[in-house]
Amino acid sequence: MSYHIKPGTAIFTSERLNYHAMTDKENISRRDRFLEAKNRIDFILSAAILIVAFPFMLLISILLMVILKSFPLIIQKRGITVENQVFNIYKFKTIGNPSLRNRINPYNQLSSENILFKPGLSQYVPAFCKWLRKTGLDELPQIFNVLKGEMSLVGPRPLTISDLEVLKNKHPHYYHDRNLITLKPGITGMWQVFGNRNEGIENLIALDLYYCQQTSLQLDLQILLSTILLVSSGKHSDAIFPCISYNKEWNALSDTNS
Repeated sequence: MSYHIKPGTAIFTSERLNYHAMTDKENISRRDRFLEAKNRIDFILSAAILIVAFPFMLLISILLMVILKSFPLIIQKRGITVENQVFNIYKFKTIGNPSLRNRINPYNQLSSENILFKPGLSQYVPAFCKWLRKTGLDELPQIFNVLKGEMSLVGPRPLTISDLEVLKNKHPHYYHDRNLITLKPGITGMWQVFGNRNEGIENLIALDLYYCQQTSLQLDLQILLSTILLVSSGKHSDAIFPCISYNKEWNALSDTNS
């Protein structure tokens, strides 16, 4: 499968994004050491973030209980594919009608082009919850997923099971390419920071595969710093409140890792 992405003026083709398994023993050993170091850093940073952010998370929980009149957290099953790295993800609840998702048939609402867009749900998101989503703070509870070893701070984007079922049944070639992803899902990642929802699921898969190929502690640091800028600016893009403009920092990042 070839991918063509146009973030800004840079064009990435399959020659740069092809994902190859590492067969050289030295490279495999180096990669294993990197992943071990990445896991340790994830745990240490997540524990530190939790200590600092816990009072703030508690305040958010209280406000959500008052606003939504329900438990402030949701547990959502996500994965890389339906069969690969499936786990329960923790998030702050932001949608006011708890039965809404049961009334929406994803097969009628989504396709490979708009699977990442659900603006029709915006009417059920109160103002404070919209702010949580625009800053990405609704994903703070995923720190617990990292501490449990289910996620990484930086990694490929996990998708909901309903979205993966749409992908698997309507576009098996995209679904097959998701199975090439072997790294842990991340709270943030290449696509979350540099992706474009207007390019559809193809853009997400290509950037996640690019990250798997180019992964390094330096790249993780760049993504984390860019994530902090997004959070502080309130320009985080999600399915309900999408931001489809390209991130101008992509060109500099791609030049660094090319």
